[in-house]
Amino acid sequence: MLQSRSGIHNAFRIFYSSSRWKLAAWRLAVLALLPFVRGLAADEIGVQVPDGFEVIEFASDDLAHDIYSMTIDSKGRVVVAGAGYVKTLIDNDGDGKADEAKLFSEFPKNGAQGMFFNGRSLVCIGDGGVLRLKDADGDDRADGPPDVFLKLKTGGEHDVHSIQQGPDGWWYVIAGNNAGIGSRYATLPTSPLKSPRAGVLFRLKPDLTGSELLADGLRNAYDFAFNAQGDLFTYDSDEEREISLPWYRPIRVYHSLVGADHGWVSKSWMRRDGDFDMPPALASFGRGSPTGVACYRHTQFPGKYRGALFVLDWTYGRVHALPLKPAGDTWSTEPELFMSGVGQNGFAPTDIEIGPDGSLYVCVGGRGTRGAVYRIRHTDGLSPVTDTKSDGDLTREQRITSVLTAPQPLSSWSRARWKPAATELGSLLFRQAALDEAQPFANRVRAIEILVELFHGMDVATVA
Repeated sequence: MLQSRSGIHNAFRIFYSSSRWKLAAWRLAVLALLPFVRGLAADEIGVQVPDGFEVIEFASDDLAHDIYSMTIDSKGRVVVAGAGYVKTLIDNDGDGKADEAKLFSEFPKNGAQGMFFNGRSLVCIGDGGVLRLKDADGDDRADGPPDVFLKLKTGGEHDVHSIQQGPDGWWYVIAGNNAGIGSRYATLPTSPLKSPRAGVLFRLKPDLTGSELLADGLRNAYDFAFNAQGDLFTYDSDEEREISLPWYRPIRVYHSLVGADHGWVSKSWMRRDGDFDMPPALASFGRGSPTGVACYRHTQFPGKYRGALFVLDWTYGRVHALPLKPAGDTWSTEPELFMSGVGQNGFAPTDIEIGPDGSLYVCVGGRGTRGAVYRIRHTDGLSPVTDTKSDGDLTREQRITSVLTAPQPLSSWSRARWKPAATELGSLLFRQAALDEAQPFANRVRAIEILVELFHGMDVATVA
């Protein structure tokens, strides 16, 4: 087997210079070597993805070691966090790779396990609470220590993890079974659950005051995602102590419903799927350690991935893609292995995000391991066409459509684009869009979500 690219090049040189009687033999040899050429490239970068996709190492361990979590800020830049740092990864020369890691904050000291930018301010989980790191002067560095909005147990592997802003503008948080989220966190009378058990999904009002407990019975789900219909999905741990027993339950992707009990009871027991209040399990993958979850709501990837879930397994170094199909009042899927580790680099994925150009970003780290960020995109020209018109050049109808069809609409960077335009257009136009049966279904759903987030919901007459 050839061990270097120069060896491959020599093979091709000999192929073209050989006499006719040797030509057939060399052609067969080169064809046999092609899989190793592809494999060598994958080995060099440490991961492999399906045909038609390219992956680059956007940032290496030199820029960010042992990455716990990742987000995309309001300017569309990758931001990563680990113990004692939050860093903005900057591509100064435009070559598609980060060449600078600018320190945004030295907090949280125990490492953020969930991050989300609200304008220039970072809302994150760490150092014992829901924190806000403000950047009032816009210098891309937090102005000082964080504000603490809610005290929580953080820093452990089964404590509080991801925080995101949902389609209603509320802040959604997910917690593991050791986080101690109990009845005292049900501060609003509208809370669906009053006495939760084990890991909990809950939400805070847009001003980060008052909370509702939405679902419980999780063991240790790190992350979650909303799809275009507003449904929420999470990826929970297995019961590894029972691996050889008949009642063992594997890691699973759930369609999480309000009021659902996800079934974790104790270290030696998890309830079965047949229980009436168990949420639908879309997929299971045996042993593993679930981490990041994202829903792809962009156009750079081929059609089958649009609207798909991407879920990460830290232990076995794999990313699964779950294209969603309606199945009654829930969803079905045929999962595929989308990304996995090869070679000796190690691939322990911790978080996943989608950037403004539709690229998928996956970071690695955890337990003191190597840090890196990978960028994945499709190569056959499916990138969205950039509209060079300014907002002032668009008609009112075009501006409404651009707001309703904004990619990744729940992300910080997308909100920074569509929210000012929606605010200027006003609520009446979005009420009309919600009622317009000629609009695509997804646009009408987005119109309702915008009314809820920006304009205090729909009035009674519109609902009627």
